[in-house]
Amino acid sequence: MNVDTTLEYFRTVSMHRMVNHYLPKFLICLESLDNQMIWDCGDYENEMNNIGGITFHIIEQVTRNTLRLSNPDLKFDKGIENYFPNMNEGKDQLISGLNLTFSKFRTTLETVEPDHIDLFNLYHLVEHTSYHLGQIIDRAQRLTGIQYQFVQNGLNEKELRALVEGN
Repeated sequence: MNVDTTLEYFRTVSMHRMVNHYLPKFLICLESLDNQMIWDCGDYENEMNNIGGITFHIIEQVTRNTLRLSNPDLKFDKGIENYFPNMNEGKDQLISGLNLTFSKFRTTLETVEPDHIDLFNLYHLVEHTSYHLGQIIDRAQRLTGIQYQFVQNGLNEKELRALVEGN
């Protein structure tokens, strides 16, 4: 594979991983929770961000990276390392925000010129999203008692590869 082919393949894998692998997991978790569970920190009030705050953090992270794909020179005045707001938004608003954010990401990533893609930023976004998704899955499973079994239900590497290679 040459560099251009490798970058295009990485773009495709990243897009499918974010949109067809991570987003459904976020949505399944949120759908299984009520509003109190989304915003409650449980026994970890001073030590843990709640699921809603983590979701807003991811929405902001994906939004910023989407904007940078369109405008690689864009700089933000402030980082979001500690942006985990407790906004008490309803579950439907969170789900809508995630869907809209990931849709814009997909459209932008699919259409942006290859020279606008910063491989390191895209890799960080995928990795960062995965980390926080793991937090949400862990907390949602603990709160609901549901074992989501994503791998067994088709959200796995084999299915992801089939999506990528079918493109």
